[in-house]
Amino acid sequence: MKIGFSAANITPSYGMERPGGTGKAYHQGVHDECWASACVLGEGAGAIAVVGLDTLSVKRSVVLAAREIITEATGMPGEHVMVGASHTHSGGPVVEGGFAAESNDGYLKHVSQQIATAVIDASRRAEDLQIGIGVGEAPGVAHYRRWYLTDGTMWSHPASSRFADMDRPHGELDPSVGVVGASDAEGNLKGCIVNFTCHGTTGLGIGGTASSDWIHFLRKTLKDAFGPEFGVVFVNGACGDITQVDNSIEPGTAWSGPLMARRVGMTVAGEAMKVLVQMPFVDSLPVAGRNQVIGLKPHEITPEMLEWAKAHLESDALVEGRWFPDKLWAREWIEMEKLNKIEPEIQAEVQALTVGEAAFVSTPAEYFCALGNDIKRRSRFQPTFVVELANGCVGYVGTKDAYPTDFIPREDTPYTGGYETTPARSSKCAPGSGEQIANAIVELVNSME
Repeated sequence: MKIGFSAANITPSYGMERPGGTGKAYHQGVHDECWASACVLGEGAGAIAVVGLDTLSVKRSVVLAAREIITEATGMPGEHVMVGASHTHSGGPVVEGGFAAESNDGYLKHVSQQIATAVIDASRRAEDLQIGIGVGEAPGVAHYRRWYLTDGTMWSHPASSRFADMDRPHGELDPSVGVVGASDAEGNLKGCIVNFTCHGTTGLGIGGTASSDWIHFLRKTLKDAFGPEFGVVFVNGACGDITQVDNSIEPGTAWSGPLMARRVGMTVAGEAMKVLVQMPFVDSLPVAGRNQVIGLKPHEITPEMLEWAKAHLESDALVEGRWFPDKLWAREWIEMEKLNKIEPEIQAEVQALTVGEAAFVSTPAEYFCALGNDIKRRSRFQPTFVVELANGCVGYVGTKDAYPTDFIPREDTPYTGGYETTPARSSKCAPGSGEQIANAIVELVNSME
C-alpha cells in the first residue's frame, strides 16, 4: 500500500512564550528542534494521516486550517487527518487563557501551514510499502501522578511534602507501546508511528530552551538505528495523570533533566525497535476515518465560589496540597464564570482512524489514563491506540471519582482533588465529561467497518 512520511519544522524562535507553567516564561534558544511529523497511509481521498506535533497542546482552529489546506492539495478529507500534541512543556506559544499563557497568532498560523506541509509532502513521498502493527510494553518509566493519603484526601505529586502519609495511587497506568511500522519488500524499515503514555515534562529544554522533551531521544534513537530518513511520528496516550516522576520513591531523586529524558525516550524507543523487528508485515490494510463533535458541560462556578474568588484576588496564601496560591485560583474562577456565559457548552471533537483491525482514537483533552484504558477495553478494534490532546484542547479531563464535591478551601476540611480537577481554564469540563467522551469514542469507533 502507499505509505509516506515527512516532517516540517515548528521550532519556536528566541523570545517566544514558553507555555506549561503558571507564570511567564520565554524561550532562550534551542536545545533540540520541534517538529510536525506526519505519516500518510493510503492514496488520495481514501488516505488517512496521523500527525505528531511537538507542542504542549493544539488549538482546534489550527487543525481546521491545516485540514483545509490538505484537502485542497490532496483530496484527503479533514476527518481523515488526526493531529496529536506530544505535550512537551518546552514547545511554542500555542495556548491562551491557561493561567498566564498567551498564544502567538503568527506562530499558530505557521504551525497550521507546517502541519499541512508535512502531510502533503508525506503524501507526495508515499511509496509502495508493507505495513505491520504491534504492541509492546515499557514499564518503569511512567508513573502515577495522583495519590490517596492516609486521611482519605487525594493529592497530585504528594511525595515532596507528605511522603509518609501516602497510601495508594489513584488511577491506572498504561505501559503499552503501540507501533505501526512500514517496510519495503526487502525488509528495510522505512518508518513508524509510536503511541506511548507519559507527560512531556522531563525538562530536556535546559535553561529555558526549546525542546521536544523525551520524544527527542525516542526519535533520535530510532533514526540512529534505522537511518536519518527513517520516519518517526509520535502521538501521546492518555497521560493526564501519568508522569515520569515516581512518587512512590522517597524524595531525593532527580526526576527532570537530560538523564530522565534519555531514560524515558530511549526505553520507549528500545521497545518500539523490538516490536518493529518482530512484527509481521502485510502488503496492504484498509484504512478509514470518521469524526464527531460533541458538547460538554463546563465546570460550574457557583455564586459562593465567585464571592470567594473576588475576596482572594490579592491573596498569596497557599492551601496545603493545592499547589498554587489563592490569587491564581481566584483569577481563574472569575475568568471561568465569564467564559461559561460565552460558551455554555464546550465543543469537543472525537475521531477514529482505522487501519485494518487496529484503530487510532482521539480525545482533545489531557485525559486520565483509566479513561483511555476503558476505551481500549471496549473498542472492537484491537489494538486501539488512544491519542490525547488531539484536534483541540479542552484541558484536563478526569474520571468522576477524581473530582471533589467542594472546591472552596474551608478551615474544617482538608484540601483534596489535585490541581488537575480544580476548575480553571486548564480544567474547563464538568465531572462526568471524561466518561461522556469515552462513550462517544467507543460508539464512533465501533460503528466503523
